[in-house]
Amino acid sequence: MIYKKIKVYHFHNGSGGGVLSVIKNLLHYKQHDEIENHIIYTINKDVNNDFAIPLVSGAASQQVFYYSAHWNFYHTCKMLSKLFPKDAVIVAHDWLELGMVSNLGLKNKVIHFLHGDYQYYFDLAVKHQLCIDSYICVSNSIKTKLEKLINSESIYYFRFPVKNITPNNISKKIPSVVFIGRGEKAKGYHLLPEIAKLIDQKLKINWEIFGDISMECKDVEWHSSIEVNFHGNVNNEQLIKLVSNYDYFILPSQAEGMPVSLIEAMKAGLIPIVNNIEGGIQELVVNDHTGYKIELNNTNKFAEKIIELESNPLLKLNMRSNCISLSNDLFNPVTNTNEIEKKIIAIQNTNRTSKESKKIYGSRLDQKWIPNFITYTIRKYISNKN
Repeated sequence: MIYKKIKVYHFHNGSGGGVLSVIKNLLHYKQHDEIENHIIYTINKDVNNDFAIPLVSGAASQQVFYYSAHWNFYHTCKMLSKLFPKDAVIVAHDWLELGMVSNLGLKNKVIHFLHGDYQYYFDLAVKHQLCIDSYICVSNSIKTKLEKLINSESIYYFRFPVKNITPNNISKKIPSVVFIGRGEKAKGYHLLPEIAKLIDQKLKINWEIFGDISMECKDVEWHSSIEVNFHGNVNNEQLIKLVSNYDYFILPSQAEGMPVSLIEAMKAGLIPIVNNIEGGIQELVVNDHTGYKIELNNTNKFAEKIIELESNPLLKLNMRSNCISLSNDLFNPVTNTNEIEKKIIAIQNTNRTSKESKKIYGSRLDQKWIPNFITYTIRKYISNKN
């Protein structure tokens, strides 16, 4: 059967992480032949002028768009808009592509992904609601919050696809806890040494840390008796292979959406011990069944639960099995991709009244009639002067 191709353009800011994993899996597990996926990486060249395009299977094209914060924003939007056709479906994962559509009044269908239970995503949704055709929320709690902010019948909750992982069933003499994410206070990294010390009083356990440590946590010290391995940033394929060797996934974060790392860890057979926060963890972590939710990031409780599981091998084995079963059931890569693609097709086929341009970002220097070199020169001068 010959289909009229629906050109879908995902925009990504190049930061990697869970958002890129979602995009990669949507492309890898594509179910509808009429969909043609593309990726545009929007990179601030003032910060990164040598971006390496990641390997993404299933992408019909990948482009890098470099821009400067010193540019006239209207110029930035016009340049970016030249990289995709007028009938493309724009899948927005961040602010720049939404700012472009609003500023230029583009007629493209726009889908806005809300990846986290953060005010940032809700602010984007509210600011750009006149140009957004549909919202996809990665957890039911995000959908509920958004419905209170925006009067729209096009707010949906879809579980994203997560690849299946083969758990490692080899038993180890020394159990291990893994932390995945940026080492910052918002992620609860500063609590880990205290939790580790409490556990160390009862049993020996290894700690595996993935992700860069922020400046605010550079001085966080681990006790000399604790075995802790810092892996830094590793690509997702390598991370999945390593994670399957561990026992527990710890998440003392202050806020999350639907953490991809949590789902991948559960699929690999890790038992999550998490801070009891709103978002996707409420759908995944069930006390005494698929892990533990700790109230108010109580470090003693984090330690107690790990010690308790290590003293009860049968409970640990059953909980591990439950984690694998639930995560595979909820985050089937084929089923979930199919559902999201059906919604994209439906949105592309709907009619909508014309969209008006609205300037959301910028100052008096970001006018259509001001040449970009003038705006750039003035801003560069001010920046150097300061």
